[in-house]
Amino acid sequence: MALGKFMLIAAATVAAAAALAQGQGSPRPAGGTLPVTWEISPSGDDADEVHLSLRHRRRGSESHNSSDYRRADLEGLGAGADGPVRFRLAREAGTLDCEGTMRASRGSGDCVFTADAAFAAMLRQRGIGGADISDQYHLALQDVGTPLIDELERQGYARPDVDELVALGIHGADVDYLRGLDAAGYRVGEAEHLVAMRIHGVTADYIAGLRALGPAYANIPPDKLVAMRIHGVSLDFVRELAGLGYSGFAPDELIALRIHGVRPELVRELASLGYRDVAAADLTQMAIHGVTPEFIRGMSEAGYRQLTVDQLVSMKIHGVTPDDARRANATANRM
Repeated sequence: MALGKFMLIAAATVAAAAALAQGQGSPRPAGGTLPVTWEISPSGDDADEVHLSLRHRRRGSESHNSSDYRRADLEGLGAGADGPVRFRLAREAGTLDCEGTMRASRGSGDCVFTADAAFAAMLRQRGIGGADISDQYHLALQDVGTPLIDELERQGYARPDVDELVALGIHGADVDYLRGLDAAGYRVGEAEHLVAMRIHGVTADYIAGLRALGPAYANIPPDKLVAMRIHGVSLDFVRELAGLGYSGFAPDELIALRIHGVRPELVRELASLGYRDVAAADLTQMAIHGVTPEFIRGMSEAGYRQLTVDQLVSMKIHGVTPDDARRANATANRM
């Protein structure tokens, strides 16, 4: 199933959630049913999937979830359904029973979500906490259940609370994602790190690819991995730098290089001008102050060869141009 697009809009709900996170407010009421409306449309060219949008309003809040679902998961919704329809989505956290009308592969109607009392009891028994009807609804839509909880426990993660389970489900940090990270030799210990990594595209392949580039990239903390992805530190970027002899830059150095536009092509051209093994901080300063290969060549042609990085940066800071250097040389030669 594709990742859902989840939207929860309500200042009161946010305030209540914040209060609950601080240990304030009343416990979540468990069990019950929830009214939901649905709309179905085709899902690309895959006849075995449909795009299902679900919406519900409750106590001043509104939730909208939109995802692709396999027809097989929507029991009773066969291919080519036309006219009145009934279907259900049965998950461990609860069941969504729907009815309505389909016409030409599109339809709409109403559902009732029924929370599973045994699932709520299991969450309490395992120390995760009480889940209300809205929690179980979102857990059901994202198919979060005992397999994910068991995998977190097997890998030694801190016990998640209900909000963290919901966030893991919404952002696709599922059993497969957990096992992929584990196979890459990476465990982060906390659900919140998993969520942040999943949101920003820190995949098992990304981690394994970095590890393959050397010990400097073997145990990067999760917050640094997230920052690297946010700022576009791709595997190709790190590989190209490694191929140029720069294989030990720290995550913060790689991030600074990307932020300030230091590309492997620039590093390669600097090497051709004699500037090899330049520290990451110096490469960043050169980029910040506009010390380009063209500037270096211009200064060399004006008679200023083999300048240090500090000298080049200082010249740019003070506005010295190759023309200034030529004039200075001409004046010195006349004296």
